[in-house]
Amino acid sequence: METIESGLKDLSEIRAMMERASKFLSLSGLSGVSAGLVALVGAAAAYMLLDVHGVSPFDVTRVAAIDAGLRVSLIGLGILVLALSLLLSLVFSLRMARKQGRTLWGPATRHLLLMLAIPLVVGAIVTILLLYRGLLWPMPASMLIFYGLGMFSAGSFTFGEVRGLGMLEILLGLVALVLPQLGLLLWAAGFGLLHIAYGLFLYLKYER
Repeated sequence: METIESGLKDLSEIRAMMERASKFLSLSGLSGVSAGLVALVGAAAAYMLLDVHGVSPFDVTRVAAIDAGLRVSLIGLGILVLALSLLLSLVFSLRMARKQGRTLWGPATRHLLLMLAIPLVVGAIVTILLLYRGLLWPMPASMLIFYGLGMFSAGSFTFGEVRGLGMLEILLGLVALVLPQLGLLLWAAGFGLLHIAYGLFLYLKYER
């Protein structure tokens, strides 16, 4: 009997070791919180940019064309928000990896980034093409849907809750397609509020 129990314990330890090796477990909840706060500031800045150029974010379906200055400003804002979010995520994940005694870069990290990068790159191309064509109203939906697809795929290589976040982002994106007048608000909810909520949840569950 003791031999069976010892064997089961060994199998459980081996399974846990394999899971740790195959999953990126240094994803800090504070990364989500910081990215959410950056996104909320970015949404406010986007609103002000649109207002300055005489474009109402709540009536984007009637916008026939936008000038080159607004396009460049929106692209620049998007790059800035993305860069700050990635930088803060890297800082908090590095800190968590050090606490865990792990290295941040490994096979699990590469798999996670690959699963996340493919939908994000395609989504970025689609969004830039929409902006180039002057189509503002599908942009929030496009970003939410492709980002959600990336998070859902990447969830296989990190905490399972990330897949749930991805599904919620996709749902918000679909709602943004049906209600384009609420696109900016839904974008802020998805990239801002949802990130903060999920970040706090992950922090309280795995880091405290």
